[in-house]
Amino acid sequence: MQDELSLEILTPTLRLVNADWDAGVRRLCATWRAEGSRHRGEADGVRALVGRLKRTRPSTYVHCIRTTRFARRVGVAFGFDEPRLRQLSLTAMMHDIGKVLVPESILSRPRRPTRFERFVLNLHPNFGALLSSYYGLPAELRIRTQHHHERWDGRGYPHRLGGEDIPLMARVVQVADTFDAMVEQREYNTPRTLDEAVAELRRESRRQFDPRVVEAFLDTLPKE
Repeated sequence: MQDELSLEILTPTLRLVNADWDAGVRRLCATWRAEGSRHRGEADGVRALVGRLKRTRPSTYVHCIRTTRFARRVGVAFGFDEPRLRQLSLTAMMHDIGKVLVPESILSRPRRPTRFERFVLNLHPNFGALLSSYYGLPAELRIRTQHHHERWDGRGYPHRLGGEDIPLMARVVQVADTFDAMVEQREYNTPRTLDEAVAELRRESRRQFDPRVVEAFLDTLPKE
């Protein structure tokens, strides 16, 4: 745990403190870079990455489907045309693709994450952007998926963007993602009721979330 190795992910340099895990990630990235070079076009790359997510992280895959459904409703409320709705759906479906590089033991832990586990979890937006670049996906899609954990108040990650500097589709996915995480059963917490989840979204409006997105989300939320 004392060794500090670096892994270049797009422009930032991430410091990984576990040498064995770092080496494993490097090997996987080399394999995926070679595999990604065989895919051509956005649809082919998305299909390959989402297919791997479904096979290796099935619970995350189902979460992405639910998040996509929530996000698309908000897009309709915002008046997105069909091409923009498709891009929003892709952003939501791909937002957690980086979790294929997060060990399953961390994703399925029956308790709160340790400090190191939280560090690894917080790498998944950058991992997703890295994998998307290997598969030749559009830069706009990579940017939107990479920023779904930024915060309206600028205290999020990975780049501490705030307000309207965060891509709108990333702001929509953030609310949909957070709501689904609150109401669904997770390994280490009891799901919240609908009223509790709604109250949390309202409480974090203007802090974690874009207030316009929160209101649009709540307006389109089924009442059951």
